[in-house]
Amino acid sequence: MNWTFGIITAGNNFDKLSKICDSIYSQQIPKEQYEIIIVGGEPIDLANVIHIPFDESKKHKWITKKKNLIAENAKFNNLCIMHDYIILDTDWYKHFEDFGDDWDVCMNSVVNADGQRFRDWVTWEQWCKENHMIYLDYNDRSRTNEMYISGAYFCVKKEFLLTNPLDENLCWGQGEDVEWSNRIRNIWDYKCNSNSKVTLLKRKKSTHWNNPQNEHMKREWNRNND
Repeated sequence: MNWTFGIITAGNNFDKLSKICDSIYSQQIPKEQYEIIIVGGEPIDLANVIHIPFDESKKHKWITKKKNLIAENAKFNNLCIMHDYIILDTDWYKHFEDFGDDWDVCMNSVVNADGQRFRDWVTWEQWCKENHMIYLDYNDRSRTNEMYISGAYFCVKKEFLLTNPLDENLCWGQGEDVEWSNRIRNIWDYKCNSNSKVTLLKRKKSTHWNNPQNEHMKREWNRNND
């Protein structure tokens, strides 16, 4: 399989970017079968890396534009798009070769820095006044028309993203990933390859509404929104 790995960044996170690139190099993909596109930040001198400069002053945290730029400039049709704090685990590529590329959008197992799942194979529904996520079994494809793609990490076909781009009127924190998920989830072929795992380099909040240990989140939300 051929891959374009697209990483979006806003700063001089050389250490993290280097770790991400190392995790890609460790997959031992033939060099002519992959590329790394980094959008934003300073140029970085690493193998197979193409840097796209980005003017951060145009819009604050304009991540939709950055991700669309990856699709517009990608050489290959399989895109792996991520923020600058996610690394590929060992055998990510091998498991994708086993899984295949018969999908429009594909999710992998995403593990938070605390070892918990992070917004990977999840639905997005209404609960009271609050949108919330329900984590599904990785083999459950019965609700793909209700699912949500976190903007932090996803795999997508270049042509699919070019045809269904992220809404560049929206920036980070404005529900840009929710809007995209809602718009495409009735037309996509969405699959989960849970054997190809990725890990966050930092701990991020993740809403596990269907996890009993986080029932207090519901109670806290009710208390603040009565």
